[in-house]
Amino acid sequence: MNQKAYLLLLMSVLSGLAAAQDTLYIKDEAGTAVPFAQVTIQDLNAKKTNVVQSNDAGILIVPNSVYLSEQQVIVKVNTDGFHQEVDTISKGKSHRILLRTNAKDIGEVVITGQLGTGSLTGSTNKVKLIDRATIDAKGAVNLRDLLQNELNIRISQDQILGSGMSMLGIGGEGVKILIDGVPLIGRQNGNIDLSQINLSNIERVEIVEGPLSTNYGSNAMAGTINLITKKPKNKGYDINLGAFYETVGNYNLNLGLTSRIKNHSVSAYAARNFFDGWTPGDQWLEFPKKEVADSGRFQQWKMKEQYLGGLKYSYRFKKIELIPSLDLFREKIVNRGYPRAPYQISAFDDDYVTNRQNAGLEVIGWLKTNLKLDVQLNYSNYKRIKNSYLTDLTTLDRKLLASSEQDTSRFVLYFNRVTLTRNNTDKKFNYEVGYDINYEEGFGSRIENRRKEIGDYALFGTFNWAPWTWLNLKPGLRVTYNSLYKEAFMPALNVKLGKKKHILRGSIASGFRSPSIKELYMEFVDINHNIHGNPDLKPEIANHVQAWYNFSWEPKKMTFGFELSGYYQDIHNRISLSQSADGVNYSYFNIDQFYATGIQSLVKIGQKQWNVSAGFNYIGTASNYSDGRYAYSPELVSNLSYQLKNGTTRFSAFYKYTGKVVAYFVNEDASITQQFISDYQLLDFQVQQLFLKKTLSVSLGAKNLLNVTNINTGNGTAGGAHISNTGTAPIAWGRSFYLNITYLIKSKQ
Repeated sequence: MNQKAYLLLLMSVLSGLAAAQDTLYIKDEAGTAVPFAQVTIQDLNAKKTNVVQSNDAGILIVPNSVYLSEQQVIVKVNTDGFHQEVDTISKGKSHRILLRTNAKDIGEVVITGQLGTGSLTGSTNKVKLIDRATIDAKGAVNLRDLLQNELNIRISQDQILGSGMSMLGIGGEGVKILIDGVPLIGRQNGNIDLSQINLSNIERVEIVEGPLSTNYGSNAMAGTINLITKKPKNKGYDINLGAFYETVGNYNLNLGLTSRIKNHSVSAYAARNFFDGWTPGDQWLEFPKKEVADSGRFQQWKMKEQYLGGLKYSYRFKKIELIPSLDLFREKIVNRGYPRAPYQISAFDDDYVTNRQNAGLEVIGWLKTNLKLDVQLNYSNYKRIKNSYLTDLTTLDRKLLASSEQDTSRFVLYFNRVTLTRNNTDKKFNYEVGYDINYEEGFGSRIENRRKEIGDYALFGTFNWAPWTWLNLKPGLRVTYNSLYKEAFMPALNVKLGKKKHILRGSIASGFRSPSIKELYMEFVDINHNIHGNPDLKPEIANHVQAWYNFSWEPKKMTFGFELSGYYQDIHNRISLSQSADGVNYSYFNIDQFYATGIQSLVKIGQKQWNVSAGFNYIGTASNYSDGRYAYSPELVSNLSYQLKNGTTRFSAFYKYTGKVVAYFVNEDASITQQFISDYQLLDFQVQQLFLKKTLSVSLGAKNLLNVTNINTGNGTAGGAHISNTGTAPIAWGRSFYLNITYLIKSKQ
């Protein structure tokens, strides 16, 4: 065969390969990719129909098999927020489908607790979505800032352990926090420090209220918070530069990059956050300066510095996508003590250094058009070091104290999750099945024998059956084997009734929380502490019932929404820190029964230029400490946004009233003390202006306009093993003002 014949043969093969699959590029009117659009493909005689979905880049590969004997097929593209687009495509060609925005049908895409990706309105779970626009409007630097005025969430603050939370009246130990579906580790006193979770690389936050233990295992009793990172949307690159200044002494810089070139995509970020500390009486406008070594060196809100960065790379080859990632975090908190009597020339200081490393690999394979295999491998390393010093205030020399005053704790998590998901909207039955492995190691001088480990291995399945368009049933089951407490079974059932204007959702689910390594094996004994772990602890088990009604109406150019929901949850074998039988030591026991119930309503009214919402809830909690008596507390939130007709100026306001909370504590003499946390109000405001074709954003805002700092707590003391009640609790650092500047550099398409 001569060279010309070889060339003709090669061209014929390449032509056949090109014709074997065509490509649809689905974009909006601005040329931005529209992800996860539903595409219906029909032959010209409507004899054969295929329903498929574009990927997260708005791309759909059309196989040659759909053409049958024809050279053309009809495609219908649907997705929330856009009008349906119908077009005819020809075999052997690539096509671009442009979708027109439907202002009356703007929906959001969610993934937490779903079978793959789905619309917010189509979810059987109660999902709250906070998008990037809301993150920016709140001037939120970290997760604490973002959740501070959210309904059903209460933020607590410890100046050393960080920011904690409760959801639906249940503490942060019952809330699962994920980043792209991977759990965070490093809980202090049961809570992940929310101020360590930076939002510069986050596209949106999804919150599911109620147990998701069937999907995500331990700690997901009260709810799940999943942070979704930014991903490339367009070809070329986007570079984001940001600078943030707040008058209490916050100075932040961040840089972000997303890029997509052919089958390769990259997202990277880096940030540096610095807070110079604050205490009541500080000037509301101040800049860093050297202070005289006096009593002013002690700060209620400690000086803090954070460095963070990450890189995620994606390579798509045919039906397989490889996604390795790496995230790094370092934080240093400086706790300066008061000058010591009688000469005031020395002080005891503490440094708290936290390091996190998360390395992961995700492999996604499409076995069929709507059948996806997702493999996640992740390594998480968390290390917290406490160093205590005696500081000479005349020379500023520091001397490390005895080893008993130092502490280092380290936790390592090996995580593996594999899911097989069929999510075909044209089928009545879909499913997700899989397994996950959580193997955690704890190291430290306060852990028995300085090292302990826990293995948690689970099989789970969630099934979605939609016999009619108005009914959706989603049962699920998780079977867990733990190296300590053996088997646990977590069933769940979610139901969705109705469509369009009226939707009713209901759920019955079990949740659980495994005891932590600290609760099992801690040995913390010094002059102020006498705490011993309990290796015989059982997991906490929760039963949860929830109902949610949603009404939506769109008269002319308006939108109106109303929600009403209620829930009840009881927790058995709740883990509590109490005195041992000897009356001297403290340990953890499964002695507490806990109950929570609540009702919530939310109203939203909007138009093209403005949106207003108001929500109210009433939460009650009870335990065996309170003899089953419920203590109720209200919350009220209201948000307002208004955009000028020019589309470049937006005003936003966020208000929250947090009612008085009643709680019960066990005293050292085993008596019960009723205590409370006073009510308070928060009010934030922002004006945002866009310049240079909306690539430059300048925001001026005010946080805590009502100047809340500390609130009253308790009716005396209720010390216990490791804390004492001082009569006040910190909420915020007082009224502050901020300037936030971001600049977007986009490559030419």
